[in-house]
Amino acid sequence: MKKIVKWVLIIVFVPILGIVVLLAYLTLTDYRPALVEAIRMQENGLLLPIPDTLQFVTWNIGYCGLGKEQDFFFDGGKGVRPSKIEYQKYLDGVLNTLSGFNGFDFILLQEVDRNSKRSYFQDQYYMIASQLPGYAYAFAYNYKSKFIPQPLSNPYGKAEAGLMTLSLFQPSSAVRYALAPDASWPMGLFMLKRCFMVFRYPAGDGKELVVVNQHLSAYDDGTVKKQQMDTLRKFLLNEYARGNYVVVGGDWNQFPPDYHPDLTGADGVVSINVEKDFPEAGWTWVYDISNPTNRKLNIPYIPGKTETVVIDYFLVSPNIIPISVEVIDLGFTHSDHQPVKAKFALKRS
Repeated sequence: MKKIVKWVLIIVFVPILGIVVLLAYLTLTDYRPALVEAIRMQENGLLLPIPDTLQFVTWNIGYCGLGKEQDFFFDGGKGVRPSKIEYQKYLDGVLNTLSGFNGFDFILLQEVDRNSKRSYFQDQYYMIASQLPGYAYAFAYNYKSKFIPQPLSNPYGKAEAGLMTLSLFQPSSAVRYALAPDASWPMGLFMLKRCFMVFRYPAGDGKELVVVNQHLSAYDDGTVKKQQMDTLRKFLLNEYARGNYVVVGGDWNQFPPDYHPDLTGADGVVSINVEKDFPEAGWTWVYDISNPTNRKLNIPYIPGKTETVVIDYFLVSPNIIPISVEVIDLGFTHSDHQPVKAKFALKRS
């Protein structure tokens, strides 16, 4: 009887002890960024005046692990990471596509991995930079977890990822601004620490061009996104009040205003629209709904069957004129997102 009790205690308490030890380790090593912090820049950009017309591209590259053959366990699929051969194919495709953007003034990227199990611990940041010589660039972490235990049968493991901005022009500063995190402790130990990254440039007449790269929360009921949008609103209005030109690009994880796709079921990632007059009347949402920018990951990509939406686009201040915007249709070959390019003109006073 004593032996039975002993083994029952071992079976019950050893897993509990393991969970306690894991939580303690992850808590001690948890990434705790400041609300505002300067970022190290690679200073390769041109020291030239900002021209009146500027070309942008934004793309969530899906850490080069979510190409068309993939589904994903967190989105209702089964996949955890691609095979090494598939990963290399997606990586090569992303790098080749980015080479085609050489000459764009600004390239805003999301989900760039630095040291993650899901991308075979490769540093995509420097790989991307090597494809685009002559660009200034910087990186802001929004995901830094030592170990993600899901799924239990094949843990996601270590994840380090974030935002990368590249610019033909040398910014005067690069700064990371914290947003509300995806979740509180203990789930927050395994989730993203959201942020937006800001590059600044002298634009003449005492004004600045402010370029914002952002990636807002997914998998929430809208509560966290609202907190993040409120933080972003205050920042944008303050910059515009100072007379600055502001461009925001990235993955909003929300629909543009007045865009209502026909989806078969609830999707916490994209179930809400941004406000039409965000952050206030006069600002312009710049998006293209002729092609989708994101697909669901519950199944591999099948044209006409896999549900697709638009959640990647731009927002510009009233002193900027949108000229064009276009989704670059790649058939979701290399990522679960597609690039969006746009051209803007500064409205000089």
